[in-house]
Amino acid sequence: MISLATWFRWSAALALAGVAGAARAQPAAPAKLIVRNATIVTLEDSQPDPFLGYLVVGADGRIAAVAPGEPPAGLATRETYDAGGKVVMPGFLSGHSHLWQSAFRGIAPDQWVTGWLLLIHRTYGPFFGAGDPYYFTLHGALDYLRHGITTTFNYSQNLNFTPALYEEEFQAELDAGARFIFGYALSARPDLATSRKNFEAFYARVQALPPPPLLLKVSLVGEGFAPDYLKYAADLMREHGLDIQMHYLEAPGAAAVKQQGSFPDLQAAGLVSSKLVFAHFIHPTDAMLQQVGAAGGGMIWNPLSNGRLGSGLADIPQYQKAGVAIGMGLDGQASADIADPFENMRMGMYGLRMKYQNATVMMPIDVLKLHTIGTARVLGVADQVGTLRPGKYADFLVVDPANIDTGPVTDLYATLVFACKISNLDRVYVGGEFVVDRGNPRQHDMARISAEVRTRVEGIRARLSDSKRSQTSFSPITP
Repeated sequence: MISLATWFRWSAALALAGVAGAARAQPAAPAKLIVRNATIVTLEDSQPDPFLGYLVVGADGRIAAVAPGEPPAGLATRETYDAGGKVVMPGFLSGHSHLWQSAFRGIAPDQWVTGWLLLIHRTYGPFFGAGDPYYFTLHGALDYLRHGITTTFNYSQNLNFTPALYEEEFQAELDAGARFIFGYALSARPDLATSRKNFEAFYARVQALPPPPLLLKVSLVGEGFAPDYLKYAADLMREHGLDIQMHYLEAPGAAAVKQQGSFPDLQAAGLVSSKLVFAHFIHPTDAMLQQVGAAGGGMIWNPLSNGRLGSGLADIPQYQKAGVAIGMGLDGQASADIADPFENMRMGMYGLRMKYQNATVMMPIDVLKLHTIGTARVLGVADQVGTLRPGKYADFLVVDPANIDTGPVTDLYATLVFACKISNLDRVYVGGEFVVDRGNPRQHDMARISAEVRTRVEGIRARLSDSKRSQTSFSPITP
């Protein structure tokens, strides 16, 4: 007798190959969920066309089958959802995110990167108290989730916090209910030896946990470019076999020229490799592109944030010609302000079309893949998420082009990218669990969390005022 998992693999393979009479054996245990009557967009290279079919989620929260037609007769399941022809597609990924920044939208509207950083990090950061990183990160993670982002690389930041205060960001991610990669911030403060000690202690605690399914992996994130710092980061990367992500070449002009000078130091430290992902990477030289591409490196493109801060437009077609792997991210909600992958795709694609004065330089299916499987590949988790395929996590969206009405659909990919928005996002599933219902998280009291965040932001403002160090003001956030 074949196992349930083997049966599902055989059934899915036969159906996707268009072979009639796919296996109909009775499974040994009920599925967690069957989604039927869905217009399925797998984004698998081998399945370029959408089809009307079904998706089966196993008890482990992974996709057991996805195929055209109706599910096998007699297939036992704990729950069935009739999608009514709505679109079922993979959840979006954000490959570069600062979730704690969700509490600080709309700041520094007249500043580019440097001035903006001075305000959010050096003005507000020193006045964070216990619980602030937790609630700000939780708010940001849920905001991402309700916008259809089911996997996030959280580029956490240590604003000179104690280890306990800093690690609130990790706990918030565990509690949010979305899939994530935690980017551990390798601070140079107070010194590299203490930073190493703090990381080793954190990493040991994570490894001792029962494997949390929402945590895909821990990565490193770096901020410094001094040679001793780069060697320290590269040593940790090699010792633990971890990836590393770094902000690089985000700011334009003289700042870009100055930072370009650190590239030989990155190479000397051994960081330029398939383990390195650059965040932003807007202003590289042609030689840098060729070397990063040859090394198997990648970058995360953040169009909304880059536009908001006036950072510039990454020439993605040129990066791809050089062999640089491309993913997409929303950055922080204090620089992109809205955690909206639909707007992020449009901003990037339209910018490139204007630059090239060519409507074919990037097509809807191209940018849709960049924000899903492309990002998964850059982050090294394409075997887990990014497409709808048996064995991957059942993280998917239900998109309804008819609510709000986008009109007749002649090209589904074009409709998804050009015409759909968050108001068309009907449901969000993570691991086959129905976690967001038309923008409302089902496992959290978002109104309570938003109220808590507002109160904590007001506390930071009060402490700023008391210290007579306040440099600006901003409007209170809304839920």
